[in-house]
Amino acid sequence: MDIVALLKELALMPAGWIRAHVLTIATAFTTALLVIYGDQINSAVKRWIRPYHFIVRTSAFVLLCSFGYGLLTVLITPSVAQLLRYFGDQYVAVVVVASFMAIGVLAERKKYM
Repeated sequence: MDIVALLKELALMPAGWIRAHVLTIATAFTTALLVIYGDQINSAVKRWIRPYHFIVRTSAFVLLCSFGYGLLTVLITPSVAQLLRYFGDQYVAVVVVASFMAIGVLAERKKYM
């Protein structure tokens, strides 16, 4: 086996693992982004429901946290998984690592780390 074939084989090894776990990785991306931007979502909803009674505000917060974020996760995750499947085996590992790094940078800039 020549060195080029060996390098190609080594580059494709993480792709097989990523393909097997693409839904889990997509869920991790989605939930991490919801954690990072959840404060902004909560602030927008808070401004929208501020004039209402305490019970309405509390109910809206509970619904947002229990159902809203869950619904967003369920709706966004398949799209992220489909996007990851779009990349070929040669690039999917690089895209996953770069995406996690970008999420880390976003978290650092928003003072979550």
